[in-house]
Amino acid sequence: MPVIRTASDLLTWYQIDDFTDPWADAPWIVLMHGVAETSDAWFAWIPHLARRYRVLRFDIRGFGQSSPMPRDYDWPFERIGDDLLSLTSQLQIERFHLVSAKVGGTMALHFASRRPKALRSLSVLGTPVVTASAKDAGYSPDEIDQHGVGHWARRTMGNRLGTALPPEAHEWWAKMMETTPASTQAGFLRVLPQIDVRPLLPQIVCPTLVVITGDPNNPAQNLTGVASTIAWQSTIPRSELLVIPNDSFHVAATAPDRAAEAVLNFIDRHEPTASTSKTTASAERTFHV
Repeated sequence: MPVIRTASDLLTWYQIDDFTDPWADAPWIVLMHGVAETSDAWFAWIPHLARRYRVLRFDIRGFGQSSPMPRDYDWPFERIGDDLLSLTSQLQIERFHLVSAKVGGTMALHFASRRPKALRSLSVLGTPVVTASAKDAGYSPDEIDQHGVGHWARRTMGNRLGTALPPEAHEWWAKMMETTPASTQAGFLRVLPQIDVRPLLPQIVCPTLVVITGDPNNPAQNLTGVASTIAWQSTIPRSELLVIPNDSFHVAATAPDRAAEAVLNFIDRHEPTASTSKTTASAERTFHV
C-alpha cells in the first residue's frame, strides 16, 4: 500500500498514474480532492492527463485511506499545505502543477500564497474562497453525529452534482463520500464557516486558472456564482476564469472531460517542456465556454 508518513499524526495514502514515455522526464501534476472525498474523485481525469504528465493524487489528511482526524482537530490550512510539501519532497518532486476541486481548491489557494516556489501553475475548480454561508446552508456537524456522513452526502448531492449526472452517479459519489470517518467530517464542518482566504489571493504569483459552472446571466445560480467568483479571481495577478454552463458547483465531477481538457491546455501553455504546441498566454484573461 503506497503510504508515506508526512507528519507525526499523519500517514498519507497516494497513487502515481504515469503513462508517459519511459525515457522522458515528464513534468508533474498533483491532484487534490475536495472535502468528504478521496483521490478516486479524479478517475475521469487520469486518461486526459497521464499520457504527457506524471500524475500524483493523494488522500488529504482525514479522508480516504489517510489517517482520520479527531472531531476537535482545528484544520489549519498551513498544516495541510505542509502535508502536501512533505509528500512531494519525499517523492522528490521539486515543482509541480497543482489541480484542486471544491474546498480542496481553497486549501490549494492558501498553499499557493505560502509556497510560490513549489508551483508551476495552479488550477482550482468549483472553489469557494469564503465559506461563512455553509452554516446557513445546513452544513452542520450535528447532522453527521446524528445520521452519518452518507445521510449528509445524499441530502446535499443535488446542489453538488445538479442534473448533469444520472441518479446512479449521484449514488456512486455518495458511497465514496460516506467512507469519510465521521470524526473527520464533523470536525471539518465545525470549522468550515470560519474559512476566508480572500486576503491571501493577491500574494499568489503562479499562473492560476479558476473553473466554475454557472450562467453568466444568473450570478446567484450556485455556490460559486459568476459575479462573486470574478470579484475574487480578479485579485489574483496572473489568473484566468473559465465558466462552463452547468447547474452543479462540482465542475470537476459533472464536466470532467471539458474541465480536464481546459486545465490540460492551460498547463501546456505554462509548461516549457510539454510536448504539445502552445499559445502565448496573456497576463490575465477571462473567457467562457
